[in-house]
Amino acid sequence: MNPRPSNHRTPILAALVMLLSLVIWIFWSWQGYVERSMDWRRQRAQDSFATLNAVIASMSNGELTDWKQVETVLSSVIRGSRTLFVVVQGRHGRLVQTGTMPEFLMTNSTRGEMDTDDLYVMWSPLQPSHIPANWTEALASINLGLGLWPRSNPVMYLGFRSSRENFTSSWFWQRQAPIFASALVCILAVTATWIAGIRRRLLAEELSAERIRSSHLEELGLAAAGLAHETKNPLGIIMGMAQQIASRPDIPAESRTMLEHIIDEVDKASSRLGNFMNFARQRKPSLAPVRIDRLCHEVAHILGPDFEAGGVELLTQVRAATISADEAMLRQVLVNLLLNSLHASAAGTTVRIVLGRQERRLELCVEDRGRGIPAELLPNIFKPYVSGSATGHGLGLAIVKRVVEAHGWKISARSIRGQGATMTISGIKPARETP
Repeated sequence: MNPRPSNHRTPILAALVMLLSLVIWIFWSWQGYVERSMDWRRQRAQDSFATLNAVIASMSNGELTDWKQVETVLSSVIRGSRTLFVVVQGRHGRLVQTGTMPEFLMTNSTRGEMDTDDLYVMWSPLQPSHIPANWTEALASINLGLGLWPRSNPVMYLGFRSSRENFTSSWFWQRQAPIFASALVCILAVTATWIAGIRRRLLAEELSAERIRSSHLEELGLAAAGLAHETKNPLGIIMGMAQQIASRPDIPAESRTMLEHIIDEVDKASSRLGNFMNFARQRKPSLAPVRIDRLCHEVAHILGPDFEAGGVELLTQVRAATISADEAMLRQVLVNLLLNSLHASAAGTTVRIVLGRQERRLELCVEDRGRGIPAELLPNIFKPYVSGSATGHGLGLAIVKRVVEAHGWKISARSIRGQGATMTISGIKPARETP
């Protein structure tokens, strides 16, 4: 019983919406982390810039600044730090260079920043350590002129090691992955519970409808069986009277022939009514240990004359095995299957009864090389009133299927038109494995 896909559409769409929301949340959180990381790098760079700016300003003396000494001091300051290079670019050339600065970073702008996969660079004009508010304050300053340049301040470039974090190996992912995983598990659990609830509800509805339908069919079956039983009694009377009339020596030959036709038709009708009553009867099997090899040989012996008359060879390839079954019902199954194979087989062909094993179960097969089952009938061959023979009533295989399923087994049919058919009863437990 498979619920229609439309019944699961709402929980699946809800799950997709929640998953999309989770992805957006992860993306938004990652973007926030990247922006915060960038702000943190920028702040550290600005702090380093301010420190180095203060060092340069403390050693400067306008145009008389000893830049070689400044470069030596800066080299010692940045040694062992994340700062890769310090470059001070003046109006007429480079004043200080520690480390190697990529040439492509030189720019005409006096302020800016650049972030690559492995390098973060910022540049800005050097600022004086203190700018006097007026000439009186300037003349009173003990550091008159320190950090001041006549026309324009030089631009300092700072380069820092910078590695762009991979999403899956970042600190962000290491900290947030358990949270995201928990959210994903919750979404899947809610969706699975929702779908399971829908399936349980649909299953309960189907079972309730099936119980009502089964009860209705059982009532119809009982009514039909009663009708068949009541119909069979008048047929028996008609046959008896026809046989009595036919036994008189003084009736004309033409009347005797008509009476024989009546007896044949009544006999066929009685046989069909008997099959119908067997099909309508809901009888539970009475399980007992049965030697299936002996039963198969016994049925083959009983039907032997019929097979000989039809010129069909009947082979029994059944090894000794004991199963738990209703012997009378299993005998009926074998008789029906073998007679079907006999009626479908031409003279000179062979019908086989084979007992095989599939894992811990047994399989009983009846194989023939007859005309086979038409492909259009094969899917419905076990349904009532479906027959590949013009003279068949279509209840034999339906009865077989009901008996097989009452034992907890399964039956299937394989056939190729013109090459025969195989009926397989599977799922048979040996007696020692039957509870």
